[in-house]
Amino acid sequence: MLKLFVKLQSMARDESGATIVEYGVALTIVTAIAVATLTNIGSDVAAQFTSADALM
Repeated sequence: MLKLFVKLQSMARDESGATIVEYGVALTIVTAIAVATLTNIGSDVAAQFTSADALM
């Protein structure tokens, strides 16, 4: 029983898994910002093509 308790304590102090989670959260945030930005740029580009088409 003591060995199990010691093993659980060592697992609780291990922070290697936390680093992976932090990278995942950072990647999710960067991806969300990139999608929002590209969506905005795509709308602006589509509007420019529409106005250029109307001139023809």
